[in-house]
Amino acid sequence: KWQPLGVFALVFGDETTSDNIFQLAINKDGVVRGNYYNALTDSTQPVFGSLDKPSQRVAWSVGENKTKVFEAGLYNLTQEQTTVLVHTGKDKTDQYRLFRIEQPKEGQPEPAK
Repeated sequence: KWQPLGVFALVFGDETTSDNIFQLAINKDGVVRGNYYNALTDSTQPVFGSLDKPSQRVAWSVGENKTKVFEAGLYNLTQEQTTVLVHTGKDKTDQYRLFRIEQPKEGQPEPAK
């Protein structure tokens, strides 16, 4: 049984908009799956990851790219925003932010664009 963690916009530094969206879910065994959407290329790729139960850290990658790994605390992924570490290769780590994107409640109109 899968539990949604949420839909998040990935933001770097002081940016205020994002073209990168993650949809994440976890099962009772700590397996993480979901989708990554890139608005610039209008493409979607699968997300593969897992929960390290002792540390409660979630790590995931996108599609076939195993050289870039995203990492965040499980509890932090229940919050409205959190930091996420992005490990590129063995030597580089950057800090990004994830902002929860709330879905419109059933029966409520979507916000005007």
